[in-house]
Amino acid sequence: MPKFVRLDPKDVAVGRSRAAVAARAPYVQALKAGAAGRIELEHGEKQAVVKRRLQEAARESGIKIRSSWETPRSLVWKRTGQG
Repeated sequence: MPKFVRLDPKDVAVGRSRAAVAARAPYVQALKAGAAGRIELEHGEKQAVVKRRLQEAARESGIKIRSSWETPRSLVWKRTGQG
C-alpha cells in the first residue's frame, strides 16, 4: 500500500509550475540579497518576461519593489515600503 503524506499546496509545484518556480529562483535570491539592483538582459531575453518574473518573485517573497527600464537591456529595481 502506498504511503500518503499531507503537503501544503503552496509548497507543491507540478507541471509547468515547476519550470516557472525554477525560472524565478534567481530573481527571488537577488531580491532577498539586497535593497536594490540591476538586471542586465542577455541576448534573446524579452523585457516583458524579465519584468513579469521580477514582479512574481517580489510577490512570492512578500517584498514590495518598484522597477524601471534604465536602458532597453537594463532593468533597475529597489525595495519600497515595508516587506
